[in-house]
Order: sequence, then structure tokens, then C-alpha cells
Amino acid sequence: MYNKEDLVRADIALLSGTKMIDFASDKYKLINEPVPEEWVERRGQVLAQLEESRDKVFCLLEILEDGDKVAQISNFKSIGDLCSEFKLDMSVIEELVHYAKLQYDCGNYSLSMELLKHYRSIMSQDADRPMTSKYVSCIWGSLASFLLNRDFEEAADVIFKLDEFLENTKMSKKEVLLQRTWLLHWALFAIFTSDKVENKLLDFFLNEKSLSIISLSCPHLFRYVGACLILQKRLKHLVKDTVWIIHHESSSYSDPVTRFLLALYTDMDFDEAQQELQKCSLICKGDFFLVQHWAEFEENARLLIFETYCRIHQCINIEMIASKLNMEAEEAELWIVKLIQNAKLDARIDSEKSRVVMSKAPPSVYQQVIEKTKNLAFRSTMLLSNLEKREKERHSAS
Repeated sequence: MYNKEDLVRADIALLSGTKMIDFASDKYKLINEPVPEEWVERRGQVLAQLEESRDKVFCLLEILEDGDKVAQISNFKSIGDLCSEFKLDMSVIEELVHYAKLQYDCGNYSLSMELLKHYRSIMSQDADRPMTSKYVSCIWGSLASFLLNRDFEEAADVIFKLDEFLENTKMSKKEVLLQRTWLLHWALFAIFTSDKVENKLLDFFLNEKSLSIISLSCPHLFRYVGACLILQKRLKHLVKDTVWIIHHESSSYSDPVTRFLLALYTDMDFDEAQQELQKCSLICKGDFFLVQHWAEFEENARLLIFETYCRIHQCINIEMIASKLNMEAEEAELWIVKLIQNAKLDARIDSEKSRVVMSKAPPSVYQQVIEKTKNLAFRSTMLLSNLEKREKERHSAS
């Protein structure tokens, strides 16, 4: 999709802000250019920094490499007791963070991950110690290390810890909004690049609080909200309510993924849905998070079209549904037969008339009441936000 040399140069520009000198040197070889002299000088400086920082924390590293001593850490009532027992200065523990950051900048994410885990374990012994900005930065550093090391299970745990911290923090509302915005962006790596997504992580990304943050701060994430609804079949119960929110925010953000869902669930326009699904192909194939999911995305999107069409039609012409799914009639018939068998749909194929016959159950009155009262929390949040905005505008005008 892009020129390979341009991509390599973009990599080099990105690496210039790190200490991954050897990695950057390999990139220069790919474009047959000599490594700049300044990079050679920087390599010596980085090695000196690593050695200096390692010497400062060497006594602590020895303790952390001893399994018995590491097991003792959880038994201390305070950091002071720990320092007294192991004859450590507090500055050594603080230096551990600096050493972990150096390792992170050098691309050694596994070691950085372990060092930060030990630091957080040590600091958690002193429950009365206030939550410092350095400690919060270490949680973010741990999350970055887990994500870059593709340890998505641990990354999910850290995301939940950050979410809990932001729930109870005394930071300003503006800072909390910023941190939550970044957290939702970083969560995309754990959701879309892992082999198996944790259900709790999907629930976090799609809960009303997260959707409110996306509406206020980063509406472009609605693409991934829509992608989650399409890719994750277990989220069927959230589709209708979440699409209502996407519709509400369509003036702020719109793309083929969100328009596909709106065409299908809001407008019931199956021709429009099929056209938007074709556009989704280009979107997904050019999107870092969605490129590996296109085949599953297309299959699940076709399934949603079929299921929605079935809900409002009792008899469905196979040629008609084939055109909606962008498939040949024979291919569509085989696909529908497998779908009825696998999903145990209450339907049958009438081969003589080339149609699918559906059996419908009337909707429950209780279910209708529940659906009418959903999204109240989201609506309240948006109403409050709009009132605060109008109040600020009124004060500024006066």
C-alpha cells in the first residue's frame, strides 16, 4: 500500500526518539545507506548510561534475582522496613524506575516489564504512601511493556487497575478525561491484536462510561466500537443500544463501519448496508487494527444482514438475499443452509420456490419495556455535558 523505502524512513524517524540504536542501524542497511556518525556516538552514550544506572541499582537487582528474598517483600509493613532489612537506600528503589525506563527505550520490553512489576510490588507495601505521579507513570510503563511484549492477559489486568485508579483519583476532571482517552486508545492493541480477547476488556471498552468518553473526546474510536459489535458475536445484546449511540454521534464521526451499522439497524436499508460493506473492505485492509480481521468481519457482517432481513421478512427469496450479501445464488443457498444448521435458526429452505421460510415469535411486552428504558445513563451524561457547555458559554458571553 505504501512505498517500502518511505516506510523504512518513517521507522528511522520514529526510532530517532528512542535508544534502539542497533535496530535503527539495521534499518539503514535496508535502504543501503551508511549509519550516521551521530548514531554511532549515541550508541556509546547509551551503553554508558545503562552501565551507570545498573551500577546504582546492582544491590537491589541481586535481591530481585533471589526468589526467597523476593518472597519476603510482601511481608514488610512499609518500605522503610524493607530498606532496613536489606540495607538499601530509598534512592536505589527510585533509581530502579530510571533503569527500567532506559531498558524500555532500548527496546528491552521484557526486562522493563519485570523491573516495573517489582517496583510496583515494593511500593504497594506502603499503603499510607500517597499515589505519586511517578508510580502512576510506572503503571502506564508496565502497560506499554506488556502490550509491546504481546502479553495481553497481563496488559488487560493493568488496564483494569488504571481504570480503578482513575475512578478514585483526586485528579482534575480534565486530566481524568485525558488519561481515560489514552487508556481507550491503548486498549485497542489488547482487543484487536491478541489471539483471544478477554470478555471483561470488551465490556470495559463498550460500557456507557467509555462510550461517553469516546463521544466527548475521541469520536474516531466509534469505528472500533462498531468493529467490536460486528466481530464479537457475544455482544449481540449490546448492538441495538450501542448503534443508537453511534446514530446520536453520527454528526461527529462517520465512516463505512458505522454507516453499515446505521443502514442495517436504524434505516433498515439493506442496499445501503451492502454498499457500505463493500467500502469496509478498503477501510479494514488499510487499518492497522482491522487488517487481519477482514475475512471474519465480512462473514459476520453478512450474518448480521441475513439475521436482520429475517426479522422483518417471513419469506425470503434466495436470489434477493444473495444480492444483499454480494454473493451468487448457489453460494448464498449453501451459506444459508449451513447458517440454519449451525445457528439452529427457526427456518427452512423451500427449494421449489427458491426461498427461505422463517417462523417468528412475538416480542415480549417486558422486553419492550426494558428496551424503552435503556441508555438513560448515557443520555443523562450527554445532557449534563451540554448543560455545562451552555453554562460556560453564557458566563463567557457576560
